[in-house]
Amino acid sequence: MHDLIKIAKGIVQPGDLNPGGTLRPEASERLISLVFADDFLKNVTTRRMNKLSADVQVWGVETRKLVRVPEGQTPSSAQIVGGTQYGCTLTALPVQLFPTLSLSFLRDNANNPQLVSDVEASFATQFANEYVDLGFNGVADDNSAGWATLNKGWVQIASESAACPKVNIDPSAAGKNWRTEMKAMLDALPERFRPQAAFIMNTGDADAYAFELAGFVTGVPLAGDSPLRRFMGIPILPSPYMPAGKVLLTPPQNLVFGLSTEMVSTRRFNERARAIEWTFDTACDYEIAVKQACVYGS
Repeated sequence: MHDLIKIAKGIVQPGDLNPGGTLRPEASERLISLVFADDFLKNVTTRRMNKLSADVQVWGVETRKLVRVPEGQTPSSAQIVGGTQYGCTLTALPVQLFPTLSLSFLRDNANNPQLVSDVEASFATQFANEYVDLGFNGVADDNSAGWATLNKGWVQIASESAACPKVNIDPSAAGKNWRTEMKAMLDALPERFRPQAAFIMNTGDADAYAFELAGFVTGVPLAGDSPLRRFMGIPILPSPYMPAGKVLLTPPQNLVFGLSTEMVSTRRFNERARAIEWTFDTACDYEIAVKQACVYGS
């Protein structure tokens, strides 16, 4: 019987709770799988990292990698898939999460057969929300100013990389709208990357584009996903965590998120708070595999 169920049923006292330690591989894998099932993260390339540093190869984004090497010769670095032009390296940095469950919550759910899975799912949801938020809003990796400096996210990486095409967008300017600005971004994306590309936008911005588009259509009801969540056939992936006024145009699998498979979980009962407090310790990183395939609009 799981410790949480024992406490909920009063079989053991909270103070007798095993403090825990490094999660067993199956427990760590279960939590990581729940995190990677997030609605946005399931679109990007996710990497389970057995070490804190890992080279990443993203299949399906790179193009024109066929070569002809004469017999007796070895391929050059430029001819090898994932050579000097494309690819990236993840360097995971430590992060912690401190969830808390009240004793009354456990007692109220003493007869809930889904108690353990519900708790695991709630932890995974919190992890996923934090990771996606940091992926869009992380600006540095030196922990100099709290949460936003835990790690550089995809938006910051795109804004800093000289290899990522940049487009100045302002849909509120005179004579402009979301259609003109998205078309400018599409023009900046090399054609070979367009078939797999998607616009990644703030949810409010995506709604503004949808409202703009709907104004041109009369007599025909429009569904929420299509065509309002597409531009010239290219999908729009909205996220409330994406900074408003900024857009990424890239194949979603070009965005890389790595998470260490070694998770340390400790827990203790806080008598005064009458709550069980967890500490999860792991490491993560973000990257853009093919910078040339990511247009940054701001």
